[in-house]
Amino acid sequence: MPARSGQLVEWLYRLSLLAKGLLGLAQIAGSLVLLILPAATVPAALHWLTRSELTEDPADPISLALAHWALRLDPAATHFYGVYLLSHGALNLGVVVGLVLRIRYATEASLVVLACFVAYQSAEWLRTHDPALLLLTAIDLAVIALVVLERRGRRV
Repeated sequence: MPARSGQLVEWLYRLSLLAKGLLGLAQIAGSLVLLILPAATVPAALHWLTRSELTEDPADPISLALAHWALRLDPAATHFYGVYLLSHGALNLGVVVGLVLRIRYATEASLVVLACFVAYQSAEWLRTHDPALLLLTAIDLAVIALVVLERRGRRV
């Protein structure tokens, strides 16, 4: 692999780990909000957050999606999303820490964990058609590709 190509892969790899780590932290923070706040507060908070944007642009896709999601959210779903985000965020951070510290077998473990995320999120997407799952899956697939490329670059 030419030096420039190797440097680009390394840069993208580090950037993807930073993004994955930030995503993990955001998921943990979001999960704590969902798990700590009373279930009825979450739809009200989402309505408050999206109200001004929907007044400004009634067709805003993100605000519309959040508003519709809030209307369908029940206490059991709030708890599920809280637990899912907490576990997904913690696993994301574990993957990032293992790869950054180059812990033995971290690469293999991260590939297994990320592949499980992809499989679960794909199955859930087939069931729910939630576009957020496609975004999470795309991020996980990109990180898998960069982990493999980075690992190949280290071997050369």
